[in-house]
Amino acid sequence: MKQWQGLLMQCARSMGLDRGHRRAAYALAGVGVFWAVGLFGGLRILHSASSPMTTLVVLYVMLAAVALSVVVAAAAIAELGRHAAARRRR
Repeated sequence: MKQWQGLLMQCARSMGLDRGHRRAAYALAGVGVFWAVGLFGGLRILHSASSPMTTLVVLYVMLAAVALSVVVAAAAIAELGRHAAARRRR
């Protein structure tokens, strides 16, 4: 478990989320908006695809965006958790 936390902290540092809990909260809110847009009709773009190759490319781009959003959300949650633990220790 410590290895995962270390990896998430390193991701948070590289994304600049360790500079304050507000950045992490904004990143988490952005991921939430991304998922809400996807849930409420973001996949509509697949209906307008003109060829199978276009559909495949769009699906790969969506897969990359989903994977990146999961990493950002995990790093933001880890940073917010670290900040909350630091506040409790004070």
